Amino acid sequence: MTKRPFAQALVRKSARALKVARLALDAGDNDSAVSRSYYAMFDIARAALLRAGVTEDMLPRTHSGVIEAFRNHAVQSGQIDKQLATQLSRTESLRIKADYTGAEIELAEAMDVVQKAELFVQTVERVFGLEESSLGVDSSPTKDGGKVSEPDVAPLEIERNDAQLEPISLEEIRRQARENWRQLRQQRVGVAKGVSHSKDADRGTTEHQSHSIADDDIE
Repeated sequence: MTKRPFAQALVRKSARALKVARLALDAGDNDSAVSRSYYAMFDIARAALLRAGVTEDMLPRTHSGVIEAFRNHAVQSGQIDKQLATQLSRTESLRIKADYTGAEIELAEAMDVVQKAELFVQTVERVFGLEESSLGVDSSPTKDGGKVSEPDVAPLEIERNDAQLEPISLEEIRRQARENWRQLRQQRVGVAKGVSHSKDADRGTTEHQSHSIADDDIE
């Protein structure tokens, strides 16, 4: 099973190495241009192996192992041209020369290596589906000229937010009505002090009002 996060990291490392290779070439550092070109090819080859079904723990741990495994999965399967795949081992030989010997890489050779590395990386990305869009990174332009827009709010989230703003329940309205009636009754009792009423009439009025507020449905 492909390790998507590790494959993505290898694709990004490859892209950075190519960028540095081009900058080194422009700066006149031919050795570094060749070295970075190789590592761009090396990392994209490892990402391709992951996409081909090689598990992360089974990736070769040596340069020669990666080159051989890439040849088996890419060339023998007919997905990558043999001549293009050969550039990986050829560039590795030049990288050893640039990194570990006193010999300096000539400008024309360095330029050729960088160009072929770019072609190698682009081809492997396309064949093995290692482009950003294929790895779950959407790099397509947006309608507003490339600016990143806020994601649309899902309808379910809107409904969930609306649910938090529900009106007061019927039971709460009844409770408030009872409380209002109690306060109003207390005020009336205070005003009615000194006026003579029969206890029975007062009790009947109280029971009638209590029923009308507490028991009837409030629309």
